[in-house]
Amino acid sequence: MKRLMMAALIALLFIQTANLAKAETKTGCEATQFKIVMKSEADVKEKASAASKTLKTYKKNKELSASGRTGSWYKVCHSNKTAYINMADAKEVFSSGEKAILKKFDGRKGVNQVVSVTGKAMGDTKVTIQTYEKKQGEWRRALKKMDGVIGKNGFTKSKKEGDGKSPVGIFSFGTAFGSETKPAGVKMSYKKTTKYDYWVDDQASTDYNKWKTYKGNPAVKWKSFERMNHELYKYGTVINYNTNPIVKGKGSAIFLHVWRGSTKPTAGCTATAEKNVLSLLKWMDPVQKPHIVMGTNDSLKSVK
Repeated sequence: MKRLMMAALIALLFIQTANLAKAETKTGCEATQFKIVMKSEADVKEKASAASKTLKTYKKNKELSASGRTGSWYKVCHSNKTAYINMADAKEVFSSGEKAILKKFDGRKGVNQVVSVTGKAMGDTKVTIQTYEKKQGEWRRALKKMDGVIGKNGFTKSKKEGDGKSPVGIFSFGTAFGSETKPAGVKMSYKKTTKYDYWVDDQASTDYNKWKTYKGNPAVKWKSFERMNHELYKYGTVINYNTNPIVKGKGSAIFLHVWRGSTKPTAGCTATAEKNVLSLLKWMDPVQKPHIVMGTNDSLKSVK
């Protein structure tokens, strides 16, 4: 009996050791984020350097899984370890929806950064935020996918003031802002908000859909306004919706800002976790003319 128990114990320890080894093997590489295809023969490098040791060479059209990109190097898995392929030797595989979105920027000179905010249906409030940048003449994914929320009543192609919806379309960005000092690494113009800063949504006012600084009583000056030192505006950026020209009643104060949570939609803005907002602000470069595209794949088909 003792021998049987000892044998069972040894077998159990062997299984546990094997499972642990498998778990360690699985964690040797980062999770797959997207696919890449070799444009020509491509060397897999031990480190993100052309001078690094070559681990393997892949032929043209070979498809691989990538866990991301660091600088000009894609991260791939080789022998359960992270290895690298030069960006010049590979192109990214995009879905039909991604291709359609990125194609819209072919004729927009100088636009080399795109923030995509997409939902599955017009009434959805949860969205996926993705970023793309043009590198070496081709579109590449930039930051990792982010979860976001939009207006409590979803997307619309004909936004109206107070409808609780987010506008479908392609827009540039205005100034970045926040109640905190400009974070290190942010290249966009940045306004630190105060208790005297407001965004006006009073349709009867000539200040409609404008940022105004006013030291008097705002309730006397405007019938409706937003305080720019709101906690959700700790960090954010203006989305240039209905700004040139401004049409009264067409909607105002459309921003990208910090969310209340993944289940709490906005009044019409796009929102995501604070760390994501900071990542976006630090990634966006005014020289690259960043734009945001918002909507569902179907609703964006007619957007030029």
